Amino acid sequence: MILLLITNDPIMAAYAQSAGIDRIMIDLEVNGKSLRQRGKNLFLSNHKISDIPIIRKTCKKNNILVRINPINSDTKKEIDTVIKMGADIIMLPYFHSMDEVQTFLKLINGAVRTSLLVETKEATELLPKIVDLPGVNEIHIGLNDLSISYGYKTIFEPILNGSLEEYSKIINFKKIPWGFGGIGKLSDENVPINPKLILYEQIKLKTSIGWLGRSFRDALDKENIDMSIKMETLLLRKFMKKYANASNDFVQSKHVELLEQICSMTNSMK
Repeated sequence: MILLLITNDPIMAAYAQSAGIDRIMIDLEVNGKSLRQRGKNLFLSNHKISDIPIIRKTCKKNNILVRINPINSDTKKEIDTVIKMGADIIMLPYFHSMDEVQTFLKLINGAVRTSLLVETKEATELLPKIVDLPGVNEIHIGLNDLSISYGYKTIFEPILNGSLEEYSKIINFKKIPWGFGGIGKLSDENVPINPKLILYEQIKLKTSIGWLGRSFRDALDKENIDMSIKMETLLLRKFMKKYANASNDFVQSKHVELLEQICSMTNSMK
């Protein structure tokens, strides 16, 4: 599994590279995000376009993924600039139409890899058509904004109602690398949803890209950040290697456990 860490801190990025994390993500998305996520206690980026060459210089082995803003009048300029500054992959967030996706792919024109962040109701409905578009290299299902778009009570509703599995079938049929949600720190089990169960679900749904979530970053030992990130990354790698070929019956049993935890969490919110 390709592991990705969101950071614009060159020291953290260097530690991540040393720990074997494959990608660093610079998050430039700001347009409209604070309004739609207001009151949700979600991550709002303070990253800047000038962070890209700094991270590029620090992390020569890592691929750099840059999440740009949704399609707007400045998108061409933004794409051209992040490519010039060293982005290897560009992600389009918060789209609602095929026209937005096609515009994005046309502006990229094969210069770098593309990643589509499916996080709106309209995007999920378009998914069967999106996977047929030439130039779509990767897909990520964003559970935070998707829950807002659908009006779900929790971000885990697509797992509970089976829609995430349907998305996985559509994407896997076309053999497009993909991932969903975020991965937490495996050593931290004092959370409503055990991060190991999320990883079992990643295995069940045959994902190939793991997005290390805010809970992973925030739970690292800040006093010993280098060793902490290496230890947590090693735990993830060992876990994925151990269970990569787990039987269908085993991962299905873990899926049932995950559903039980999600239901318990949802009921406690009433």
